[in-house]
Amino acid sequence: MKQITTAQKNYISIMNALWDFFTSKTGAFIIGVGAIVIGMYQFYISKPILKYEAEHTNIVSSADVSDLKVTVKEKEYKDMYLTTLTLMNTGSQALDGDDVSKIGHDPIRIVVPKDARLAAYNINKKQTSPAVAASLEPYDGDILIKFDYLNPDNQITISLLHEKNSDDFKIVGSAVNVNTISRAWSPVQVREFIIAVLVVCFAAYVLAGVFSRRT
Repeated sequence: MKQITTAQKNYISIMNALWDFFTSKTGAFIIGVGAIVIGMYQFYISKPILKYEAEHTNIVSSADVSDLKVTVKEKEYKDMYLTTLTLMNTGSQALDGDDVSKIGHDPIRIVVPKDARLAAYNINKKQTSPAVAASLEPYDGDILIKFDYLNPDNQITISLLHEKNSDDFKIVGSAVNVNTISRAWSPVQVREFIIAVLVVCFAAYVLAGVFSRRT
């Protein structure tokens, strides 16, 4: 008769421990919560989800001891900042440009801070997805973003030159199945969220263990 090795015994012990855990109240609770989270996530991504990223760069500053200047549309500036906004579809469904809220309601647009003193703007074709046909139009002090389709994982990047420093540039608007456009999380925020979820799961596990001993 073939004997069971130590490694096999350890494997069987681990599998039995896992089985006991997942069939316990604590395991069932974690599985249930996980199923709810996965279901909500699948429902959430099964539509267009618009997010945007923002980056800010100081091109030239009059505070520096230099004679550097920037010329934009034949006008010289001693102070110039570059803000880059990227509109992304992070969902699993394409967004038709005709489904965007019409002008006068809530069109997709860049909100331009009044004190930024915008000098120029354009679509950054190097960072914009090749499949996207997009254009920009002025709209009541803001900038409309128009496009034909924005497929999943596609993006539109806009470069804005402004004389005064401002972090208040943002993209807002709505469309069919899109209620808001939120700012994408930074890598630091993603890491903090993962840590927070792990802490909550661990706390739930500990509390469940405490209550199970009392009953």
